[in-house]
Amino acid sequence: MQPDVEIIDLPTGVSLEAILLKPPASTHSEGTKLAVCLHPWSWLGGRMEDPVLDSLVDPLLSKDYHVLRYNSRGVGRSTGRASFTGFDEAKDLEAIIHWTLDHLANVSSVVIIGYSHGSLIASLHPPLPAPVQTSHVLLSYPLGPRSWLTLFRSSTYAQKLEDLVKSPTSRVLVVFGDHDEFTSISSYRTWAAELETHSGTSDKLKIIEVGNATHFWRGRANGQLQHVLLEWLQ
Repeated sequence: MQPDVEIIDLPTGVSLEAILLKPPASTHSEGTKLAVCLHPWSWLGGRMEDPVLDSLVDPLLSKDYHVLRYNSRGVGRSTGRASFTGFDEAKDLEAIIHWTLDHLANVSSVVIIGYSHGSLIASLHPPLPAPVQTSHVLLSYPLGPRSWLTLFRSSTYAQKLEDLVKSPTSRVLVVFGDHDEFTSISSYRTWAAELETHSGTSDKLKIIEVGNATHFWRGRANGQLQHVLLEWLQ
């Protein structure tokens, strides 16, 4: 059975095409859990059916997460036009999360999963107010091309990510491959060390480097990615 596609009207002025999947039989007694997935850059064909994000749906459902996937503005049946800075997409993310919180009962945990360009947008979203626990998963964060992917707003994204890992209520997982086509492993390692310095405590920030994995998580690397996510999820 194909999941129902919804068109969600947002106060940001756009309507986004989305799919909300429910876990088959939730056993989580402490509240509803929600995972929100952000796809790669729409200007290069990114959309909610992205195969890397698709591979993470079953692991998320197995951990009792409701899974929200959506096409960003200008993709598929989503209205509006994609921005070059990503700031409009960040406002849409905030709005669609609040829409989902209004439509799901008793949400206690939200994990925002961004892949490639989606991880840039995810990093702009601060932790939600208590009692909701907010976590972030940044997959193949495009550090190398970040400047031109954000219309040279790289410093803004760097500061927002620093603020996120410094937040006392944040919980962040960063995963990248050592054969990423767009960011050298030396750049990733330097960046990871800086993030760890900003975080201060190891329990808030977890950084995983996966050997022989590319930006696109093909083959065995995809299984490793799923394993990393399953071990980290609460």
